[in-house]
Amino acid sequence: MCRYDLGSTLFLMALAAYVIASGARLGFGAWHEPGPGFLPVLFGILLGGLAGIWFVMALIGRWADKTARRFFAEGGGLRKFGLTAGALVAYGLLLEPFGFPLTTLVFLIFLLRAIEPQGWRLTLTLSLVTMILCVLVFQVWLQVQFPEGPVSIHTLRKLVF
Repeated sequence: MCRYDLGSTLFLMALAAYVIASGARLGFGAWHEPGPGFLPVLFGILLGGLAGIWFVMALIGRWADKTARRFFAEGGGLRKFGLTAGALVAYGLLLEPFGFPLTTLVFLIFLLRAIEPQGWRLTLTLSLVTMILCVLVFQVWLQVQFPEGPVSIHTLRKLVF
């Protein structure tokens, strides 16, 4: 039995129960006319079911290692976790002044270079393609209003068209 698996699945099952109860209070509605609690209840059931399967698998030891496992399997795991958490906080703080496209580009470059080091060519290509796809999907297609900053989709449209 892996202590981490059992503890995390119990936490996830408790979280699922809370989500289901909260969603039920909002009102489930009907299948043809869902209420505001429809998706929380469904996702709570899904989360609870998956956590239950994981719990049973940990109990019967199919995934559990008989040797002692470290929490971070490879060296430098705590450092990578700290860098990723710090990058997410910085992303949230810099999103408003620098805008969505520029902040997303810098965030992806940082992750691809600092967390799992990749070559510059791959890093820049993946970061640019991902940023462009995010802008196209969220700002153009779904029309989500993100902070624009100095470089926005509207200023790029004026320059290109």
